[in-house]
Amino acid sequence: MKTTKKALAVFTVLMLLVMTIFSAMPASASAKLDTSATVGFTLTCDKPGYEFTIYKVADLVNTTTDPYETRYDSLVPEIKDSVLSGNTESILSALDAVKTMPNTATVVGTYESSAEASVTYDNLSQGIYYVRTTNYPANVKSVTNSVFALPYYDGTDWKYSISDIKLAMKITDNTPTTVKTITNSTKGNVNFTDVSLGDVVDFEIRSTTAGSSSLKLTTYTVYDNMSAGLTLDEDSFNVALLKADGTKIADVDSSYYTVTVTSEGEGKNTEFNVALTPGYLQKEDFYASDVYYTSVTYSATLNDASTTAFTGNPNEEIKLVYANANGVAAEIEGNTVYVYTYAIQAVKVDEDMNPLANAQFAIYLTKADATAQQNAVATGTSDASGLVNFKTANGDDIRLASGTYYIVETVAPEGYNRYTEAIEVKVTAEYANTFTEGTWISSAPENGVAIVTVSDSKVILPQTGGQGMMVVYIIAGAFAVLAVAVFVFGKKRKATSAQ
Repeated sequence: MKTTKKALAVFTVLMLLVMTIFSAMPASASAKLDTSATVGFTLTCDKPGYEFTIYKVADLVNTTTDPYETRYDSLVPEIKDSVLSGNTESILSALDAVKTMPNTATVVGTYESSAEASVTYDNLSQGIYYVRTTNYPANVKSVTNSVFALPYYDGTDWKYSISDIKLAMKITDNTPTTVKTITNSTKGNVNFTDVSLGDVVDFEIRSTTAGSSSLKLTTYTVYDNMSAGLTLDEDSFNVALLKADGTKIADVDSSYYTVTVTSEGEGKNTEFNVALTPGYLQKEDFYASDVYYTSVTYSATLNDASTTAFTGNPNEEIKLVYANANGVAAEIEGNTVYVYTYAIQAVKVDEDMNPLANAQFAIYLTKADATAQQNAVATGTSDASGLVNFKTANGDDIRLASGTYYIVETVAPEGYNRYTEAIEVKVTAEYANTFTEGTWISSAPENGVAIVTVSDSKVILPQTGGQGMMVVYIIAGAFAVLAVAVFVFGKKRKATSAQ
């Protein structure tokens, strides 16, 4: 009798191994264990993308002859001592440390999760079961595997099945976010800016991190597609780690990331990516508790391939791509920011609105410069249609931020008077708070071009023809007669003097 009680006590300790195992079993329990009964359990995980492998890692052995005992025989050598101790945490820790499960452990099945599916395993022999997460999405921070014994005692009776083991409750995941902004916007909005030719635009791609110290990533890369109107400064890149509030923790050494430009050239979009190296992703720095974001900053310059259209000059972060050690990759779509710019044209005509060619103009930033005709930012000459397209000293088409400018006609067409006043030109653009119909612009000059018309009058000479010219001829003749008379009078005086 004493032997039976002793065996029952040992059995009780060994049974209490799982989430629902109670801390103690009453010594006076009247329920009887049915060692011939089969056991079963149901697994659920409403998070798709996970794979779980279920193992039987110990058999329940019950002897009916002297010596009487109920015990677990471990099927995994590494957990033998933990099984004998009856410590659930120790058993789970020992199982997690086994990289490859031995053939002695029985594979019960494999469960692939989905939002609806669950799986039930029944008609199983009594023992200890282990559910290991063998594959998982790249956004997983941590996974806690499961171990449990069947049957188990609930304080009243023996239970031979578990109806719902919620594996998702043991998963911590965090799908990253990635957002591009313009950090030096002239309009106080990180989604767009408004600049002139040659102005520098600063960008940042801020992405939350993924993986964890125990589930490290193997790749982490942002991809970008920059409009042809923006020239990338390949020396401007910097990568940093940030706290959740945006405070910088540290810069990432340039040896730990690569910048790869895959497309660039005149009239072409510039495509590139910035990737953290696999070596850096194995370091603990990336997974530190206070690291929340990675920050990729860089700059570009507006060039004369930029468009003045309302579509703007987009800079699109295509995606963030990251992958875990199992080779499972994930992609997060990025967003697009916009750079807007404008132009000025002049139309030269005569008083009858007929086009005039060969009039020369200049654009100035201030009225003082326009008055003094100094520091011109662009010049242009009217063509046969009277149109003036302004270009810089380098021959680039002028691109201007919205604002006020001044135009001066510096040389008039032959036969015409020059318009001498400085002409004020306002390039007015307004922006909306929402992105509508492919643009942030709510109001601006048509096609982004402000056009001013300048009229010149003909040069008027004092020549009227007819009688007017006759008067001129008479006056001229009178002056000629007077000149002859003066000459003759002079000659006579000289002759008289000589006598």
